[in-house]
Amino acid sequence: MSNNDLTMKFLRDMILTVDGPAGSGKSTTAQALSERLGLTYLDTGAMYRAVTWKVLQSGIDPDDREAVTRIAEETSLEMEIRDGKPVLIVDGEPAGSEIRGPEVSGTVSPVSTHPGVRRAMVRIQRKIGNRGGIVAEGRDTGSTVFPFAHVKIFLVADMEARTRRRVKQLDQMGITQTKDEIRSNLVKRDEIDSGREHSPLVRPVGAFVVDTSGITIEEQVRLIDEITRKEAARLGTLYIPKGKRNPVSRGHSFLFTICRDMIRFFEWLLYGIKVHGSENLRFAESFFFASNHISYYDPPFVGSTFKRELWIVAKKELFQNRVIGWFLRNVNAIPIDREGFTRATLKAIDKAFEAGDSLLMFPEGTRSKNGRLKRFKPGIGMIAYRSGKSIVPTYIAGTDALKDCFLRKRRLEVRIGRPIRIPEEYETDDRKKDYDTLSMMIYEAMKMLEDETYA
Repeated sequence: MSNNDLTMKFLRDMILTVDGPAGSGKSTTAQALSERLGLTYLDTGAMYRAVTWKVLQSGIDPDDREAVTRIAEETSLEMEIRDGKPVLIVDGEPAGSEIRGPEVSGTVSPVSTHPGVRRAMVRIQRKIGNRGGIVAEGRDTGSTVFPFAHVKIFLVADMEARTRRRVKQLDQMGITQTKDEIRSNLVKRDEIDSGREHSPLVRPVGAFVVDTSGITIEEQVRLIDEITRKEAARLGTLYIPKGKRNPVSRGHSFLFTICRDMIRFFEWLLYGIKVHGSENLRFAESFFFASNHISYYDPPFVGSTFKRELWIVAKKELFQNRVIGWFLRNVNAIPIDREGFTRATLKAIDKAFEAGDSLLMFPEGTRSKNGRLKRFKPGIGMIAYRSGKSIVPTYIAGTDALKDCFLRKRRLEVRIGRPIRIPEEYETDDRKKDYDTLSMMIYEAMKMLEDETYA
């Protein structure tokens, strides 16, 4: 395939997210972008509004977590193209203008704060969007729903512009509200959306900020279109088509290469290991791999699946024996203090990346006792951000029951997710906040792989 063919391939398969506060112009911009790029428009906000409308129709208290979550889980939501336009189908019927009314607008944020509601909606949104070719619009599409989106956009606008747009939108729907009422509702929604514990409104790390206060829709769309086409072209130059050798798969450490290939052979021979998502690594770039941790066997079993020179961060206690320590260092292991990153560890990580190699870390810090993903240790976001590399979430299952895997009672498998990329031109306003946000994004991407494993 030519570079132009590859660029067009990525444009067709693009996952583009448009996030921002209410009234920043997300819906109008995202719809126009989807039409211009020939992609499917996914209005995630409308899904929460549909659930909120059903809650109000049912007479349920919006603060009743269990009842509201039950409504969300029982509601059927789909996106269909009708007369050339995307339509949200709620329980088999097209959603009406009532989901945009003031009663729903005033209640949607409290409803969407319930963790069960967000889990149900995110599950549906990922199912719709995972095939690619979408423009997803909402408040957490780039941070929670699709942290691996190829292009992330975060729209902002001053309160006056946001209020003016909402007045116009409601007028077109025949709904009358005063400016003060609308402004008060927007301020309240900002507080709730930004302050909620689960999937808060944040600027995704790697997102391009577009201030829509003083520019037209056409100018917004043209700017984002340029960003999108530029990224598609860049990915096209990095992509290695099937059948061609990836230059970064070469190994320069003889001992590491021998051990990796032997482990891979025995995984296949004894356990019939299944690796999902290897196509996500078909890029001529080094990666920052983040994996869950359920067994002492995870480092060699996960690391052997990537087919590239790799350094693995391991707890420093393993290096205390002189012989074992020598061996670990010669198979590309880097000692780390689980209480924090020392200067020596950071220097070793930098050296690995400078050599063009990849790195594998286990952000949970210690093995999970129940086999399910735990919250991450502090610092993973900082290391990942600082590396400047594309971050690949990974999930392994079965290493905590290798005997059963050997007998084929359980499947030993590794799932490799889509890379989370941070553009070189990305500029941060708050680096420490970005560390936390990126950690959350990696967690959400790994949680998605866990859900796929146990679905």
